[in-house]
Amino acid sequence: MKKLLLSGFMAIAMVVGVSAQKAGYDPVNAPFGHGQDSVNCRLNLSLMQTSAKAEAYESALKPWMDAYENCPAASKNIYIYGPRIFKALYGTTTDEAKKKEYLDKTMEIYDTRLIYFGQDDAKGTILAYKTYDYMELMGEKTDQAVVYQWLGEAVNDMKENLNPLDAYSYYMVASLNLYLSDNSKKEQYLNDYFAVVGYVDQAIALAKNANDQASADYLVMVKDGIVKGFVNSGAGDCKTLTEYYADKVEPNKTNKEFLNEVINALASVGCSETDFYFTVAEYLYQLEPSAGAAIGLANKSLKDKDYETALKYYEQAANLETDKNKASDYMMQLAGIFANQRNFAKARQAANEALSFNPSNGEAYILIAQLYASSANNIFSEPEKAGLVYLVAVDKLQKARSVDPSVAEKANSLINRYSAAFMDTETAFMMGLKAGETVFIPGWIGESTTIRLR
Repeated sequence: MKKLLLSGFMAIAMVVGVSAQKAGYDPVNAPFGHGQDSVNCRLNLSLMQTSAKAEAYESALKPWMDAYENCPAASKNIYIYGPRIFKALYGTTTDEAKKKEYLDKTMEIYDTRLIYFGQDDAKGTILAYKTYDYMELMGEKTDQAVVYQWLGEAVNDMKENLNPLDAYSYYMVASLNLYLSDNSKKEQYLNDYFAVVGYVDQAIALAKNANDQASADYLVMVKDGIVKGFVNSGAGDCKTLTEYYADKVEPNKTNKEFLNEVINALASVGCSETDFYFTVAEYLYQLEPSAGAAIGLANKSLKDKDYETALKYYEQAANLETDKNKASDYMMQLAGIFANQRNFAKARQAANEALSFNPSNGEAYILIAQLYASSANNIFSEPEKAGLVYLVAVDKLQKARSVDPSVAEKANSLINRYSAAFMDTETAFMMGLKAGETVFIPGWIGESTTIRLR
C-alpha cells in the first residue's frame, strides 16, 4: 500500500464534522443531489474511485469526504473504499489520538452503510466486515466484548445464512475468551456453542443442497475448530454437560432435534458411557432409530457385557449412518473391543464389516493381520508350522498399504517383523513344503496363501 503524504493535521481536520448529512438531501428520490450538487457528486465519485483503485489514498480522501458528506446514498463504493482510506491513514501514524479518530471513522462508515445500503447486503454481513476491520486495526488490543457484541448481532441476524462463513469462528473465539476471563459466563458460552454448531450444521446442509461443495468443506473445517475449542475449553466436560442438560431432557424426550444435540454434545467430550447418555440414547432411539442413538445403546450393552446386543446396535448404527467412513469406524470400534477380549473370529467379522462400508480402510486389514499373528502358535498342532500363519498376516498387510497409503509405514513395519517369522528353507524341506505352493491355514482363519520362505 502506498504511503500517504497527507499530514495528520489535515486528515484530522477533514475527519471532524463530516458525518452530518447536507440539509435538504433526498437519499431516495435524488441520491446524487440536484443540479450542480449532482454534477459535483458524480465527479467526486469518479475521482475517489480512480485514486482508490490505484491505492492513491491521499488523492482519494478529499473527493471521498465530499461524497460521504453531500451524497451518501449515491454509491456503495463510498462504503467500500472509505474503510480502506482510513485504515491506510491509521497505519501511517503513531499518534494514538489520531489512530482513535481513524478507527472511529472506519466504524462510523459501516454504521452509515447500514442506513443507506442496508438493503443491498445483510446487516449481519456488514457487521461482520465492520468487526474484521476493528480487529485488524486494534490487533492485540482488540476488546473481545466488542467482537462478541457485533458478531453476536450478525449471527442472530443471519443464523445458518451467515456470510462471511468464518464469522462463526470469530464469534465463538470471542465467546470463549469472555468465558476464560470470567467463569461466570460459562452458561453463556455453552448456549452460544450449541446455537452456533446448530447453525453451522444447517449451513453445511444448505451448501450441499446447492451443490456448493467448497463452502460445505470450509464449513466443516470451521465446525471442527469450534468443536475443538469447546472440548479444550473445560466448559464442556462430562460433569458440566450432564448438569447442564439434566433438567432439560425429560421435558424434551419427544424432541428429536434436542435429543440429537445432547447426544452429539456428550459424545464430543467422550461422555458416551454414562447412564445419562444411555437414557438420552434410548429416548432418541424410541422416536427414530439413528446412528447416534444406536451407538449409545451399543455402549450401554457393552457396559452390561451383553456383547450380542452390542453387535446388533453397532451394525444398526453403521447401517443408519449416512457417512460411510463413520460407519466403517463404528465397526472398527467393535472389532477392537472383540480383539481385546481375544475373540478373534468376531473381531475379524467386525473388521470385514468395516471394509464393506469403506473398502479403503487400511486399519481394518492391519487389525486382521494382527489377529492372525496373535494366533500363530495356536493354529497348527506342529509348532514348526507357526511360520505359515504369518504368511496370511503379511497378505493382509500388503492389502492394507495398497488400498490405504496413509497406513503404509505401519504396514511395512509389521511386514518386516512378521516376515522374519516365516518358515525357513530347511524346516520347509523337512516338512515337504516348497516356496510358491498353495497352503491352507486351518482353524478360525480358514484361508489359503502362497508359501514364502526366509
